Amino acid sequence: MLIISDYDYLKSFYNKSLKRTLKKKLHKKIDLYPEDKKNLFNLNNHGYCILRNVFPKKIINNLNSKFQKEIKNLKNISIPRDLRNQKKDIEHIYLPKVDKKTFFTGERKFRNLTDSIKLKDPLVNLPELINFSLNKRILSLISNYFGCMPYLTFLKCVKTYKNKIKEHDTQYFHIDVNATKLLKVFIYLNDVNSKGDGPFYYVKNSFKNIQKKWGKRSRWEDDYLKNIYSSKNFIPILAKKGDVIIANTVAFHRGLKPKKKDRNIVIINYGMHVDFTFNNKFDITSNINKVDFKKQNSLNQSILSLLNKI
Repeated sequence: MLIISDYDYLKSFYNKSLKRTLKKKLHKKIDLYPEDKKNLFNLNNHGYCILRNVFPKKIINNLNSKFQKEIKNLKNISIPRDLRNQKKDIEHIYLPKVDKKTFFTGERKFRNLTDSIKLKDPLVNLPELINFSLNKRILSLISNYFGCMPYLTFLKCVKTYKNKIKEHDTQYFHIDVNATKLLKVFIYLNDVNSKGDGPFYYVKNSFKNIQKKWGKRSRWEDDYLKNIYSSKNFIPILAKKGDVIIANTVAFHRGLKPKKKDRNIVIINYGMHVDFTFNNKFDITSNINKVDFKKQNSLNQSILSLLNKI
């Protein structure tokens, strides 16, 4: 039986991991960029912030183009879930995958059967993502949030479809229960200018006293949460290509289903330990090529040290 990992156990594990990491010279926090003082305040007090113009649009466009080529090729794309038989129960998220014949027919066929697709081993198949994850401005802010330099624990590259399939899984509100304290970095690969573009949707301040909601449900209805939190705290986080969103996702959040166009995104997890899954067990971590890992300096190697070297 799958049981959400125990909050007190994860909190104790986090505190022990933090204590060990604080003793490591390589993991001292680095100076905060002056322009990010307000962003750090917002992250600490409201749960999220937006860093503007972190990456040049040309680099984002190039990355997005390579992702699209991977989708066209399909070799390194995970076969997605077949959502034609969705259940009414929003917590029923485990469904069979699209059959291989349909999948290998191509994106034009399967895009109307699922919510999204993911790139396999993004740090291996798009190795430029290593530099994205080690961006100094991002590391500056998140190290000041944790009090020391954290570890990269997971990274994914996702395309979410505009189609007639109803919302599913993380398109409903949920809490990330992989740790009692973690940050996610969201990098849109296309401009997200409105709710119709499928933005990251966050309940501001909901990280406070989240322990009371931990493990109660895996997915939550909007109407229920709006009876608890003021409607003004429900924030669709809009951003341009090159901007970076950083959020404490041990809080209520979801990805809005795109209504106007498909949305491509990179999501990076940072924390003090490997992410947990159910039953107080460790979750999978991302893979990185050994050659690419060895190219890094000592600090970067330590940040990437929890990843699988292949």
